[in-house]
Amino acid sequence: MTQSDESAAAEEPYLALKALMMPRDTNPHGTIFGGVLLSYIDQAGAIGALHMIRGWGWPPRLLVTVGMNAVEFHEPVFIGDIVSFTTTVARIGATSITMHVAVETERNDETIRLTEADVTYVSVSSAQGPREKVPLRP
Repeated sequence: MTQSDESAAAEEPYLALKALMMPRDTNPHGTIFGGVLLSYIDQAGAIGALHMIRGWGWPPRLLVTVGMNAVEFHEPVFIGDIVSFTTTVARIGATSITMHVAVETERNDETIRLTEADVTYVSVSSAQGPREKVPLRP
């Protein structure tokens, strides 16, 4: 795949995850605990990154989370919200990929932007034992 093909594919949003917010996920204020959303953001970003890697025809990679930046909580999330986690590629490095994760729900026929974050993953050699960074691209 050429770099222009990669750039075009990187701009396409990918619905990586959808989840129903449950009562067990609430904080003392009755809204969804931010840590629950961070966990889903991390999962969605990894799913989106792997989707892109497969789409570019690159070999499968073991990705580990190394950072979560620019997390912004815009609106509260409520019990019963069906939350969509959509990803786009923000940056590709030699051994890393940064995914932008947008978190939205629909309320009263309106799409509400709830949260967004950039999550960086690094390609590593092993799931266990010593981990070394390995090139992301073939």
